[in-house]
This record gives sequence, C-alpha cells and structure tokens, in this order.
Amino acid sequence: MPSSIQGTPVPRLLLAAPSSGSGKTTVVCALLQALKDRGLLPAAFKSGPDYIDPMFHRRVLDTPSYNLDLFLFGRHEPGAAAARETLLRHGAAADVAILEGAMGYYDGVGTGSEASAYELAAATDTPVVLVVDGRGAGLSLAAVLQGMAAFRVDSHVVGFIINRIKPMVYEHFKGAWEKASGLKALGCFPDMPDCTFSSRHLGLVTADEITDLQGKMAALAAQAEKTIAIDELLACARQAAPLTGSGSPAFHPDPGRAVLAIARDEAFCFYYEDSLQVLQQAGADLVFFSPLHDGEL
Repeated sequence: MPSSIQGTPVPRLLLAAPSSGSGKTTVVCALLQALKDRGLLPAAFKSGPDYIDPMFHRRVLDTPSYNLDLFLFGRHEPGAAAARETLLRHGAAADVAILEGAMGYYDGVGTGSEASAYELAAATDTPVVLVVDGRGAGLSLAAVLQGMAAFRVDSHVVGFIINRIKPMVYEHFKGAWEKASGLKALGCFPDMPDCTFSSRHLGLVTADEITDLQGKMAALAAQAEKTIAIDELLACARQAAPLTGSGSPAFHPDPGRAVLAIARDEAFCFYYEDSLQVLQQAGADLVFFSPLHDGEL
C-alpha cells in the first residue's frame, strides 16, 4: 500500500468566473506561461468534464493537465476525497497548482451547485480568484464581486482579476471595487484581439487548430507580468491549507501486461490524462495511433 502523506503543502488557486465567456482560459494560460517563464514549475487542473481547456494547459506547460471531476469521481465525500488525492498526486511536486473553473462558479448539475467549481474549491479547500469581464461597467462590478463572494458563506473567494479592461480604468476603480466587495484586487487584463482563442458550440477550438499559439502565449504572459499581481497571487496560493492523503493510486498492478491501442490525433483527442495513467499503472502498455494519418496499427 502507498505510504500516507500527511499535511503536504500544495500552494494552489482556483480561477473561476460568474459565467462562461469571461476569459478564464486566456487568463489561466497567460498566468501559467508567465510562471513558467519565471522558472517556476506550475501544475494545471480543470474542474469538471472538459477536454479542450486542458489541451491549452498542456501546450503551455508541455506536461499533462488533470481533470478534477466531482461528478465522475463520485458524489459527496468519496468524490471529494478522490479530488484531493488527484490534486495531491499531481500537484505536490509543483511550485503552484492552478485550477481552472468551468462555466459559472456555482453552476453544477441541474439547477444546483453539485459538482461545480464552488464545490471543488470546498472539497479541496482552495482559495478562489474571480475572473470578471469588465467591459461596459464601472462600480457595478463591485455588486457582481460582492454577490459572488457572499452567495455562500464558504465561497473561498479571496480576490479578483478584471478582464477585458484598460489598465487605467482598472486603476481608477480598483479601490472602490475592493472597498465595496471586501476582496483583494489582483490585477487586470486588457482586451488583446490578436491573442484571442476562437469558440464554437462546444467551447474553444482545440489548441492544435490555432496558428502561432506559442507566439500568442508569449504575448499573453508578457501582459500578465505587466498588469496581473503575480507575486500576490502566489502569496494567496501559499496560504492554502496543506492537503492530507496518500498521493498515490491505491491498487496493485496486474502482473500480466496488456497492450492497448489508443486512437490519438486531431480528431481523437478527448481523453482524461488520469484515465490513461491508471491503465499504465495497472500494467497496460499504451500504444497510440492515428486513424487520420496511419495506414495500419
């Protein structure tokens, strides 16, 4: 059995938003690239059953991004424990773990918050920073920020980043937003049309479909260094409580080896990284092939 890891520090933040389309993925990728450019080792995670955003995380970090899915992990405490184990297993060796929310912060199964980013923050005791679209609003954003933070007493919301706003406008309203909401202002991000990620009905287009993605990431990271309070974000992340758990999958691999052929290319790319790793840990050899480009297995 794996040895227990008691109280392992895992500096971490969850970036969430009031709704989809607020620019979470852009800000998360900018932050990941900026951290990497600083020589730090970030780890990336995604709340819920999303495959596309982790592809962007992987392209930034050149390492896998992991899903923390409270619906597939299991309801209530078993699922929460699985989320903590996954976060511990893949985040303990990193300098900071960045979790990206899905949809609106409180949006879960049906009309409730089950399996939402909010429940993930509660399950993993992770500080939350809101990414809020700042277009066409001034002091009214304070009402959004205050409402999001106060909607649940255990919201875990500690600060905010205002997206798609001019830095001079951010500086003008920053103090008023902080005073009215009681939250920490952690920077802003201006509208950068040349660095946007296109969307379609299932969300963003995949990372491989975007031309000059690395150039866009470099520009986003450079902007993040200018207008996002990265040092303060890291300080918030380091205030997260230690995680307790084994940090390892609790099963014994089968001594027999199975070879599994797995389709993986531009068309076949929706996989959970943990699903593939569990197969390997259980004793399988994974062989990837492309139905689009390969003539035979």
